[in-house]
Amino acid sequence: MSTPTLKQIRFFVAAVDWGSLSRAAAHLNVAQPALSQQIAQLEATLRNELLTRTARGVRPTEAGQRFYRHARTILRQVDGAVADLTGPGPVIGRVAIGLPTSVATILAHPLLSTILRDYPGIRPELFESLSGYLHELIAQRRLELAILYRDRSAPGLTVQPILREELFLVTRAGAATPAAITMREVAELPLVMPSPTHTLRTMVEAAFAREGLSLTVVADVDSLPTMRRIAASGLAAAILPISGLSGLDEAQRPAMIRIVEPTITRPLGLCYAADQPLAGPAALVADLMVAEMRRLVESGAWGNAVLAEP
Repeated sequence: MSTPTLKQIRFFVAAVDWGSLSRAAAHLNVAQPALSQQIAQLEATLRNELLTRTARGVRPTEAGQRFYRHARTILRQVDGAVADLTGPGPVIGRVAIGLPTSVATILAHPLLSTILRDYPGIRPELFESLSGYLHELIAQRRLELAILYRDRSAPGLTVQPILREELFLVTRAGAATPAAITMREVAELPLVMPSPTHTLRTMVEAAFAREGLSLTVVADVDSLPTMRRIAASGLAAAILPISGLSGLDEAQRPAMIRIVEPTITRPLGLCYAADQPLAGPAALVADLMVAEMRRLVESGAWGNAVLAEP
């Protein structure tokens, strides 16, 4: 039985990452027929169909998903071996990073600025999505790193706690806006919240349930900008961290009221696959992410967030 070549593996990974044979071919600077031929030879070697072709592009089959996880690890190990033997030099490589939307609003710009300015050999690939979906992408080896709302490692996932941020009631600004509001008072207000599967929603509902309370949710909205606009209009309130309002000018900012009796906080941690220790560009970017998050907290730019104990 023949063995897959590194070229075939790289071409297959690119096809999955880009979701399109034409976009993958353009990225690799090869003709699309040549890329298709290499992937066809790979499928023949493995005796499995790896990609499903559709009018909108390609997606991995169940066998393709399994092989993709191995392929990512193989390519990372090869790149690491080359870097080890060629000695010190500029750090070069792609790093796929996942950030929840509220975190991206405050972290993405300074993080990318540092990488692009100081490490031109690193090509960051930023994915912004729901925390639960980012966890799935780590398990599928589509991401090397992600910030998730976790402070403990789990099977298959290594977590480095970084900070905890407080959640606030977000509502229309007014002269009589109080500085604080109790959880019991919040329970009586109409709220827009992310859908029930969203990590923020489940975390807030659990906090209210511990106090024997339930939320009055009038709409499920999985869009941070939309939640902010609804809250600012006074149509309904929202529950968000300060980072969720990052980037808004004063004219657009809704009021943020501290929730007390008790307060609600959520953890943020740097996460990666447990069987895939960080090395090379991914390890460097991980250090940059932690350092930037610490800087934002220590400078006060991350609102009421506090650093996790080392």
